[in-house]
Amino acid sequence: MSQKLLLSILVLLSLVLTGYGQDTFADDFQSGNYTSNTGSMNFSTGWTETGESNNSSSGRIQIVSGQLRFRNLDNRTIERTLDLSTAISATLTFNYTRVSGNESIALQLHNGSNYATVQTLGGSTNVTYDLNANQLSASAGIRFVTASGGWSGSETATIDNILFTVQYPDQPPVVSATGNQNYCAGSSIPIAQTISITDPDDTTTSAVYIQISNGYINGEDLLTLTGSHPNITPSWDVVQGELTLQGPATYTEFEAAVLATEFSSSSPNPSGSRQFSITVGEANFLPATQHYYEFVSDPGISWTDAEAAASSRTYFGLQGYLVTLTSQEEADFSGAQASGFGWIGATDLAVEGEWRWVTGPEAGTQFWQGLANGTELTFANWNGGEPNNVGGGGEDYAHIAAASVIRGGAPIGAWNDLPNNGGGGAYASQGYVVEYGGMPGDPVLNISATTSITIDNLAPTWVTSVGALDENFQCASDLPSLSNCSDLSFTFFNEQQYAWGFGIQNNTGTAVPNWEVRISRANYQLNAGQLSNSSAFTYTEIDNGDGTYELLLTGTSAIPAWGGIPGGAIQWPGVNFGAGISSSSRGIFCGSPPFTPPVATDNCSTVTVSQLSDAITVNNGTNDFVRVITYQAVDASGNTSVPFVKTITVMDTIDPTASNPAAINVFCSSNVPSPDITVVTDGADNCAGGLTVTHVGDSSDGGTVTETITRTYRIADSASNTTDVTQIITVSNFTITTQPQPTINAIVGTAVSISVVASNVNTFQWQLSSDGGTTYTNIVNGAGYSGAQSSMLSLNGSIVTTAQNGYLYRVLMSHSASSCPPLVSGNSLLAVSPGTVITNRRITFRLNPD
Repeated sequence: MSQKLLLSILVLLSLVLTGYGQDTFADDFQSGNYTSNTGSMNFSTGWTETGESNNSSSGRIQIVSGQLRFRNLDNRTIERTLDLSTAISATLTFNYTRVSGNESIALQLHNGSNYATVQTLGGSTNVTYDLNANQLSASAGIRFVTASGGWSGSETATIDNILFTVQYPDQPPVVSATGNQNYCAGSSIPIAQTISITDPDDTTTSAVYIQISNGYINGEDLLTLTGSHPNITPSWDVVQGELTLQGPATYTEFEAAVLATEFSSSSPNPSGSRQFSITVGEANFLPATQHYYEFVSDPGISWTDAEAAASSRTYFGLQGYLVTLTSQEEADFSGAQASGFGWIGATDLAVEGEWRWVTGPEAGTQFWQGLANGTELTFANWNGGEPNNVGGGGEDYAHIAAASVIRGGAPIGAWNDLPNNGGGGAYASQGYVVEYGGMPGDPVLNISATTSITIDNLAPTWVTSVGALDENFQCASDLPSLSNCSDLSFTFFNEQQYAWGFGIQNNTGTAVPNWEVRISRANYQLNAGQLSNSSAFTYTEIDNGDGTYELLLTGTSAIPAWGGIPGGAIQWPGVNFGAGISSSSRGIFCGSPPFTPPVATDNCSTVTVSQLSDAITVNNGTNDFVRVITYQAVDASGNTSVPFVKTITVMDTIDPTASNPAAINVFCSSNVPSPDITVVTDGADNCAGGLTVTHVGDSSDGGTVTETITRTYRIADSASNTTDVTQIITVSNFTITTQPQPTINAIVGTAVSISVVASNVNTFQWQLSSDGGTTYTNIVNGAGYSGAQSSMLSLNGSIVTTAQNGYLYRVLMSHSASSCPPLVSGNSLLAVSPGTVITNRRITFRLNPD
C-alpha cells in the first residue's frame, strides 16, 4: 500500500468580528444582601461599610426596596472590589436618585493605589463612566462617600443597577480532533473521527477552513463537504488545497460539518503525506513548525514597510514577523500553497552577498553566501540564477517569485532578490508573508488538531495460518505435481555443450495458467541467474545423489492462447557445459496447481497471490530433502505482504526390506566363501531409487567340530534407512575322534584289522608305507585287503607275513560334498611275529593256527 496520509485538520476559525470577549459585574440589590452578584462575573468581595455595622437591612446605609439607600450619610462609606487586571476596557453605569435634601455623594474608583473621586453626584442622574488604565487592576473597586457635610436625618439618596461592562481580549478557541484511518484508492473517507471546538467567550464563528497543509497534490486531492448543513456553504480552493466552510454558524454546526468533510484522490495510486492545520482567523497552521502563516496582499509595498507592518501584527497574542523559511516544507507551504507571493525576512543589505534572516527567532542567521553560484549554509530556496544583484542600486531583499518567472528547475515558491521597492511586471512586490510563533513571550495556544489517514499502505495479511499448508512425504514420488500437458509443446529444446534453452507453444485457443518444464536425471546443473526471461519462471533443483539432477522450471504466468512464454524463450547464452551433457527425459506439464496456495485478505481490495520461489533448502538425497515454496500477496495498490512459506519435507523413514540369503554348509574354513552382496536378491523399498548392499561382517560361535558363522549384509536406501539380513554358514570340520591303533600286533598268517572313528566324513582311503613313512600308496580291495575305502581296513592272514613287519598304515578321510583337503589319520605300525612253537627233544614244530 502506498504511504501515510497525515491529516492535520486545519480548521481556520474566523470569529464574529468583535475582536474581544465581554463580561459584566453587576448588583441590582434585589436580593437584599451585600454579597449579591447578578452579572456574568463575581465581585471579589461583598459591600463593606465604614462607620456602620455592615448590616444590609439597618443603619444609615442599607438596602431598601431593591435599592442601596443613603440617609444622614455624614462620614459613612461603602465599597466593593473586583478584579479587572486582564480587562481591555470597562464602563461603569448605575442610576442615582436624590430622594430628599440637597446633599451630594462622591463616586470614587480605586486607581491601583487608593480611591479617588471621579464624579460628584448631585441631582438624580444615570451615570456612565469609562474606566482608565490605572483603574483596570486586580485591586479595582468602587466606593461611595459623602461629598458634602451636614446631612440631616431626613436627607436621602439611592443607587441602583450598578453594572461594570468589561471588555476582555478575545480568548482563542481550543480545537481537538482524533482520527487514524486507512484510505483506499478510489474511495472517500471522513478526515476526522471526532472533533471538538470550544471557546471560553464565543459560541459562533463565521467560517471554518480545512486545508491540506503538506504534500498536497493539486488536481488530485479533494476535500468535500457531505450531507446537509443549512447554515454552512463549502468552497474549494484548488491552489491552496483548502476547503472553506462559510457560516456564520455555531461551533456545534461546524463540528458536524468537519466530521462530514471527506478526503478523496482521483489518482489510481495516491501516495505521499498530507497535513491539515487548525487555526483561528485566516492564518494557516503548519504542524511541522507549529507556526502560523498568512499572506497579506499589499501590491507595491516596499520590503522595509512590509517588515514594519508584519512586526505590528499579532495573532492571538503571537508576535508577527516577516516569514523566515528554514526548510523545504516550510518554503512550499508559504510559496506553492500560498494565495499570493510576497516579501520574506531575508536581506544582504549589511554585507553584500551575506544573506541573513533578520526577522523572527532566526534573526541574524546567515543562510547563504554569494550570488547564484554561492554556498548554501543552512537552507535556501533560490530561483534559477538567483540571487543575481542586478541593477544600479543592487538587489538586497528576498521575495517569493511569481510562478511565471520560476526557472532552472526551481520549485514554485522559489526566491528572487529584489530592490527595496520591488521590480516591474512579474517582479513587482505583491505583498508580504507573516509568520507567527517562536518569539519570546508568545503564549501557548491549543488551536490546532491533527488526525491521520493512511493512503492504503497496509499490506495484505494472510488468512491461512503459518504452518497450516506444511506437508510431509515419505518419497519424492509422493509429491503432487502437474500432469503431462498435450496443450503445450516445445518449439525447440537445446541441450548441448554451448547451447541450452527452450521455447513453448500453446496449441490451443485457451490460455494455460500453470505450466512446468521438467528435465529428469540431467548430468548438469543450471544457474537460474544466468537464464534469460528470469521473471517467467521459478527454478527448483533436486540432487539425485548419483551425479544427476531433477531440474524444474515452473512458470509464473500463463501461456496465452496460441502464444509462447511471456517475455520470450528461456535460454542460457554463452554457456559451456563441457562435452557429454545429457538427461533421461524432458517434458512439459500443466493443469491445476499441485499445491493449494495460501489465502490472503486486504483492507481495501482483492489480492493476487503469486509464487515467489520454489527451492530445495536441504538436500540429503532423492528422498530426503526440504522444499520451500514462498508466496506473496499483492493488493491493487501494489502493497506486498510478508512472504508466506510452505515447507514440504520429504523424508523417507521406512527401512527397506530383504530376505535372509540361503544358508551354506562347508567342511572347512577354507571353503567358507567370500562375502557376496549379490546373494541379497529381493531387496525392496517404499521409495523409488537404488538400494545399496554392503557386507557388515562375520561372527563365529567358535565351534571346532561344527562352527556356525553368521554373515551380516546391510541394505540401505537413499535416505540412509537400513535393514540387516544374515546368512548362516555352517563349517562341519573333519574330525578324528578315535585314531587307528598305533601298533597292530599280528602273528604271521593271522588276519587283523585297523579302524578309525571320525566325524563329518563319508569317504575313506587307506594307505600303506613300506619305507617307514616316506611314501604312501593307496590300498585297494583284493590281494588280501578289504575295507580299503571304509573306516576299517581288514588284512587277511595270507598277507600277514614277516615281510610286512614294520609296514605303516594310515587313512585319508573326507566328504564327498567337500573340496577340502582330506584329513590324515595317525600311522598304525604292523608288528608281525611268528606263531606258537612246541618243542620235544630238540625238534621244533611251528603250528599253523589253522
